Formats: sequence, structure tokens, C-alpha cells
Amino acid sequence: SPGVPRRSRRGPRAGSGEPGLSLVVVAPRDGLGVFAPDPAAVEQFVASGVPHLFAGVLEATGMVGPLVVPGATACARCVSLDRVDRDPLWPRLITQWRATRRRSSPACDLALATTVAGFAAAQALAFLDGTLPSGADTRWELALPASAWRAVPLAPHPECPCDAVNSPDRVPACGEPAAPAAEDPPRAAPAGRPRATMAESR
Repeated sequence: SPGVPRRSRRGPRAGSGEPGLSLVVVAPRDGLGVFAPDPAAVEQFVASGVPHLFAGVLEATGMVGPLVVPGATACARCVSLDRVDRDPLWPRLITQWRATRRRSSPACDLALATTVAGFAAAQALAFLDGTLPSGADTRWELALPASAWRAVPLAPHPECPCDAVNSPDRVPACGEPAAPAAEDPPRAAPAGRPRATMAESR
């Protein structure tokens, strides 16, 4: 579809008759997995070319994105490598943070979680209907008590093996994008087009 980078799709399971996945929503129980996504946790999706969208809540901040189109937009490893460029101690910090947070189940604001779920659904539907949504190369954040979403631009890293930085389908990182509420109305999908999705909660 126009506006959406070409991407490979994971084929159906042998003999299952099931369509390949068009999109996976990665919604970890601990929003730290969205703020600082673990590349190993989504490696299977990058390797098989399956688009995936991160969404979650970290304490009082809701986050949606990035939407990763493998080989065309910034992936979890791109985000991690950029962090290390800016702070060489980041790997040690995030390892300690993850280890500490595993000891408890984080709570979150119900209204904020519902807002995040709604925005993530809008992003997913826009992508499935052939529109590249504002979550590509961007992490949207809504920090209470603020009432407006803030865009955090992301970009492919030149040293990431996903090689999105050199892709002819490269999507520019958004600088000052429009508000997320102004989503384009969805277009009807072509007849017979599979629209399989999978939501993950880790």
C-alpha cells in the first residue's frame, strides 16, 4: 500500500492453513520493556520480518511505539545502541533496573492504561489498513498529570544489523509530528486480505 514500507511477512505454519502475522502488539506487563525494549525479546520478529508495535505503562507514563517495520524503521536494538552512544554506562544501569523490577508486579493507573490501549489500537488499525502511522520511528509518551502526548523521535542506528538506516524504504524520524488524535480515517482492506494480529504480554 502507498505510504507503508515493503516488509517481509512470516509465512503460515506448515500445514496449518493459517495466514502469516501482519502485526504483533508487544505489551509487556512492566512498561520498562517499552521505554527500554530488550532486543532479545523481539529478535524473532525482526528476524522473520514481522512488524511489531510496543505499548505499555511505566509508573505514571503511558507509551505507544515505536512501530517497528523490520529493515525500514528503528528497531529495539537501534534504540539500545543509541542509548549506549549517549551513555556508555547504560547497559549496566538497565541490567540493574530490570533485575530490581522483576521482584514485584508494577501497578499502573487504570485510566492511563485504557488511554494507551486505545491509542495503540488506533496505530495498529492504521497500519493494517495501509497507512504508516505516527508511531513509526517514534515513541509517544503521556506523563500524568499532563493531558497531551509527547513525541520522542527515534532513528535507525548505523551499527544495527537490521540495516534500516540504509533501506530504500527508510521512513524519516518525525521531528514535530501532528497530535496523535488526528489519525487518518481507516480505509477498507482489499477483499480477501488476511489481517492476522497477535498481542503479546510479557
